[in-house]
Amino acid sequence: MENMITNEEVEIKVSLKNPEEVEKKLTEIATFVKLKKQKDEYFVPAHNNFFAKTYVTEYLRIRSEEGKSCLEYHFCHRNNDGSSLKTDEHELEVNDPQMASVILKKLGMVNKVTIIKERKQFDYNDFEIVIDLVEGLGLYIEVEAKKLLGSHKETKDQCYQVLR
Repeated sequence: MENMITNEEVEIKVSLKNPEEVEKKLTEIATFVKLKKQKDEYFVPAHNNFFAKTYVTEYLRIRSEEGKSCLEYHFCHRNNDGSSLKTDEHELEVNDPQMASVILKKLGMVNKVTIIKERKQFDYNDFEIVIDLVEGLGLYIEVEAKKLLGSHKETKDQCYQVLR
């Protein structure tokens, strides 16, 4: 099981309206890590569309980037108001993403959507900050804590502080 990863993720993601201003600030306070392209193929069971819910609580995808691919299942824990608290991530490297897609479809999964994005990644203290240009959807910024900084709520609040 050495190529399987399980972890908790605390992050926020919002639409980005002022990319030039944000990127300028990031170059001043953070370290640019890399620019990469990602392809995410999202699958749902034919009888259970994960995305038809008001608040998505789980998703299954094949993510391909930089010559590597992972099969990933994410379960989102939510607060009573529906806002995201944390996400449990279960990831498994796959050598052949096309074959993984075929297997999922043979098991009754439906490829619901494919997202292609260009991602600029920055490191800032205990946070990873990324700017995503998502094909057909626009620009987004994501702030993810690299570790828990107190409780999940406190960590999420600190992500918002970084965003400000």
